[in-house]
Amino acid sequence: MHMAGVPLAAPPGGVLSPVALGWIGAALAALVVVNLLIAWGSRRKRRQVPAGQLREELRGEIRGGAPNVRGHIRVNPARYPGISVGEAEVIAGEEGFTRQTHGTKGMWLFLRKVSD
Repeated sequence: MHMAGVPLAAPPGGVLSPVALGWIGAALAALVVVNLLIAWGSRRKRRQVPAGQLREELRGEIRGGAPNVRGHIRVNPARYPGISVGEAEVIAGEEGFTRQTHGTKGMWLFLRKVSD
């Protein structure tokens, strides 16, 4: 099929002009900058939440979270910027959970304590 008269066809040989590549690069850079600004803004907004409220949110997430296949409740520590690992362990202990410390890949994994 001959497509020489179609204005939307790719240029012969698939060659893109340097101008087109520049516009594509500029668009990607703009997307990255917008993404970083949104992430920074949401992080800044989250840091303004009082620590007591963050602790109660963490407590609620541990208490009401759905466990995964292995029985762990996964919590993203980035959602709780004012809470340290030690504080999270204390809160989990009060709710009857213990924190897994190995193989977590940056997440807080809580597992219900086994009662004797």
